[in-house]
Parts: sequence; structure tokens; C-alpha cells
Amino acid sequence: MNGAAPNIIGRLREKAAGARTAFVADYRRRGELLRERGIFGYMRGNRGYVLVIVLLVTAMLVSISTEFLITAQTNINYIRKFSDRNKAHSIARTGIELAKFILEADKRGMATGILLQRADKNIDCFQDLWALEFPEIPLEDGGVKVAISDENGKINLSVLANEFTDRTPYYAITQRFFMNLGLPMDLADSIIDWVDIDDARFPYGAETSDYYMSLEQPYRARNKELDSLDELLLVKGVTPQYFYGLGGGNLGKEENLVDDNMGKRKLNTLLLSEMTPEKAKQVAEEFDKDTSNLEMKIGKEKSRRFSDYFRAYGNRGDYLNELNRININTAPYRVLAALTDYMTDDVVTEIIRRRNVNPFKSVSEVKDLIQDDTVISNIISVKSYIFRIESTGRTGSSTVTITGYYARDEKRFLYWSEE
Repeated sequence: MNGAAPNIIGRLREKAAGARTAFVADYRRRGELLRERGIFGYMRGNRGYVLVIVLLVTAMLVSISTEFLITAQTNINYIRKFSDRNKAHSIARTGIELAKFILEADKRGMATGILLQRADKNIDCFQDLWALEFPEIPLEDGGVKVAISDENGKINLSVLANEFTDRTPYYAITQRFFMNLGLPMDLADSIIDWVDIDDARFPYGAETSDYYMSLEQPYRARNKELDSLDELLLVKGVTPQYFYGLGGGNLGKEENLVDDNMGKRKLNTLLLSEMTPEKAKQVAEEFDKDTSNLEMKIGKEKSRRFSDYFRAYGNRGDYLNELNRININTAPYRVLAALTDYMTDDVVTEIIRRRNVNPFKSVSEVKDLIQDDTVISNIISVKSYIFRIESTGRTGSSTVTITGYYARDEKRFLYWSEE
């Protein structure tokens, strides 16, 4: 019994040594396979190899599928938004065409019977078809809203000077306008230097050589007509607060302000559906007897935004051209007040009161109020030629607004923007 124990221990030792030798040999063999064949060559032939490959492929497919789904969803959303925007753009373009038709119909005197008042194709005023506040026109999954405003009621800054004249009467009008707002009159000098053709500075103005090229980010004065009114923000002294009417001058100190001085503007929806010559005549006569416009409050407009009183388009070559003239039937209170040095509040109020009741058919009708022959003969008018059209198309989640400045007689756009 005692002799058998050493034999058992010896055999156990031999088996342990053999197992160790076999393990070391197998370990070395696997290492050589890993170096020679790589991870997949090493795994081939081993148990679990197929399962590992399946798991790797599955993980790869899941990753690819997830990325594909995210990309596909993103593309679908983009295509939907792109499609909605295209539709909204088409609707907005349709609104532009509608506005052009309205302006042409008004020019030809085709609005009689649609309005509650008599239409006169020889003048332009706030009682015309184009001046109505049109509601949004509903369409399938969207709508279009059109607004038309008159640019000839504003001061054309592009003709403060031109290639033939270093200073036109519009320069003095612009000076008075700024003075009435309590803003520096120097702004008129800066603007005329910006639009004139030379590099000679007005007393309080600025030109390329003496000011704009000395800025941290230099640029040149335009020295020709404005491309758009926003260009004024580049002019010396014109701050965003002034431009957008948010500060400066006598802001907050003026009294008896009004939203606008446009008077009564109504669309006869009944006549649209039941139009007859007799009804149109009757309604027009009733409108003539209506005295509600006499009771409307008249005063300076609340808005101080430059875009409500200035414009950039007209006829640069001839400042006496009709395109540049100010329509007294549509000019704001603040523009009328700047026409001459003698435009008192009483005079301006009387002009607006008269036009609200019966729009002026000739400038001679205000000779008793505006006694400046230059203004009567060369500056004011009773017709309009340039209109601002804003058309907003809406569909789905997209909205597109097109803004254009349209010369009605020439049937062309002077400016066009989309957003």
C-alpha cells in the first residue's frame, strides 16, 4: 500500500506535465495561426465561429439600416418642405399676377360697381381698387394675401441730385422732412452726397475720399441712384434707429398721432355678387353723401420708418418727370408737411380733409393752400405710376413672400425680392 502511493503520485505528475506541455504547444499553435491567418483565419474551424460572424453581420446590418432610415426620413422631410415651398412660391407668384391685374383694371376704370365709391381712372387715390385691404384668399391647404401700396406718395431720394443737376427741389423737401422729425438736417447732405455723381462733399455730408474709405471696413459712396432703400443704412449718420423709426428726434414727444390718413376704404361685396348698373349708380350716390370721412381724425402718422415716406425708384435722368412727383391724393401727412416752408398743420389737415371727401382731380385745386409755384408745377401730381406689391403664398408649413416695385405704365418690375 505504501509502495503504490508513490507510483500514483508519479503518474499524476506525468499527466500534469503532459497536459502543461500540450497546453503550451496548443497556445503556440493558436498564436502562429492568429499571426498567419488573422482573426477570421484563426476562428475558422473553431466552435462558435459561425455565431460570431452572424453577430457581427447582424450588428453591421442594424447600423446600416438605422443610418438608412434616418437618411431616408431626413430626405422625405426635405422633399416635403421643398415641395411645400415650391407650392407656396407658385401661390405667391399667382398673387403678383393678381395684383398686376388689379392695377391694370384700376387704370382702365374697370372698378366701378365693385367699390362703394365712384372710380376715376384719371387719378389715383385711396378710394381706388388697388388701395383696398384685401383679405387672404383661401386655397386648398393654404392661401394667398396681396397688398398694394403707392410709391408716388413718397419722396424719391434718388433724384436729390443727378447727372445734370447737383441739387433738385427734393433736397430741400428732404431737409424739411428730417427737421420735422427732430432728426439732424445733416442727413440730407449725406444722402445727396451718396446719390450725386461727384466726390465733392456737401457742407455736412460725406464722400468716398474723406469718410467712407477711412472706415474700419471701407467702401465707396454709390454716386448714382439707390438700388433699394435699405442702402441708406450705409450712408453716414443713418442709424438703424432712425431708419426703422425706433429712436431719435422728437420720438415720444408728438401728440395727436394717427395710424394713417387713408380715409374710408371699403369693398362692396354685395355688388360683386349682384352687380347691375342701377345698383352701382345708387351705391355711388350714397357714398357721395356719406360724411363719415369728415369725422375721421387727421394728424401725423405714428410710423417714423423711412420706408413709409421715402422711395428709391423713379426717373433719375429727369427730376421733373411725372414718375418722381408726389401724389397729393396719397402722400402721408409727414410728406405733405415737408413740401414747403409754409405747410402748417392747418394747411396739411385741410388738404387731407378735402381729398378724403373728394380726391383731387388736378393740382390746381390746392393752389389756395400750396402757394409755391415750383411745387405746384414740378413736384406734385394727382396720379401714381409706381406701386409696391407684396404677395404672400402659404401652404403646408411653408410661407413665401414676394415683394416687387412695379411700374404700371411700363408693365415691368423695378425691384424684386423673395423670402
